Amino acid sequence: MGKVNVCIDIGNTSTKAAAYSQGELIAYHKPFGVEQLNDYRKQDATILVSASGKHPELEAYLEPSEFLTHETALPIELNYDTPHTLGRDRIATAVGAFAIDANAHWVIIDLGTCLTLDFLDKSRFMGGLISPGVQMRFKAMNVYTAGLPLVEQDYTISFPGKSTEQSLQVGVCQSIGYEIEGYIRQLNERYRGLKIVDCSSIKLHFGKEVKNEIFARQNLVLEGLNHIIEYNAKK
Repeated sequence: MGKVNVCIDIGNTSTKAAAYSQGELIAYHKPFGVEQLNDYRKQDATILVSASGKHPELEAYLEPSEFLTHETALPIELNYDTPHTLGRDRIATAVGAFAIDANAHWVIIDLGTCLTLDFLDKSRFMGGLISPGVQMRFKAMNVYTAGLPLVEQDYTISFPGKSTEQSLQVGVCQSIGYEIEGYIRQLNERYRGLKIVDCSSIKLHFGKEVKNEIFARQNLVLEGLNHIIEYNAKK
């Protein structure tokens, strides 16, 4: 086995990691902690971390140089007014999409704690949007009103909802789908051959009108980190 790259994704709800060697996935860890990190240090692995959340115990054992930042050398350009504020996970997924097809226009969708939808114009990250995720929307309606209950997600309920619970489920689950498809439709009008990569922790259901090529990559952050390590190794 050759040189090992360890890619760590510290998210808002969990920390996961993957080890790669010669471009191949050799191990996947969820959760990932100090014990696993120390095991890889003994192998002299190259480590790169995307930290969009917090893991103080693990972070205490990581070097500042092991964290992805906007100043890390990348195979893509960040066309973003405030790159220092750009989520590291968004940088990593953009590089991951670029690695799938460097000549494509990409919509990168990640629906988790928040919904992010980003646009990659070949090698140029052009920005995107951030809006509340599914659970955040449900909790907001429960917390900021006097009478709306907290309900569970259910994508099988369609409009019109026949109860308050169903109306909330339609309002969140179905509306997120329409929100995403609206932006895809807008980009399809401007870019031919637009491709979609979905790295969501929640399964998305695209309407029949979305005829774009769709790639499902739940671990796109980890894949992107590995490509960044490999890119820097060749510099």
